[in-house]
Amino acid sequence: MEKQYLQLNDFKFKDRFLELTDAQFGQALQIVNAQFSGVYGLWGLCSPPEAQAKRELCINYLVAWKLMEMYPDSALDASGMGAIPLTMKRAGSVLLRYKNTVRQDNSVLELLTTNEYGINALNMIQSAPENFMLWA
Repeated sequence: MEKQYLQLNDFKFKDRFLELTDAQFGQALQIVNAQFSGVYGLWGLCSPPEAQAKRELCINYLVAWKLMEMYPDSALDASGMGAIPLTMKRAGSVLLRYKNTVRQDNSVLELLTTNEYGINALNMIQSAPENFMLWA
């Protein structure tokens, strides 16, 4: 599967980061592509258009996750804890606690629990059909 690299103009969450530069975006995308290259092979059991849409959405979430890690002061309308896992969030008088959904202890996937974008990417990765296949 050939990778279709995301461009800043196509980044779904670019308006949620103040003064995001091509260099910042490119650096985050490069790190995501190195850490999560397997995303480009997920959803292969879906139709090609559906698989491509899911991969692109997941990469968008991953890049937004990494940008929040790298430039937390530039993020708008999102909760994050730097590099500390996000375990709860307060919205007015309501306190939300996140359940630990990482199925593999000491996995790179645990890194994704540090902000809302990462949690969305984690949910997508773990719910990909390939993760429910049984091989004999």
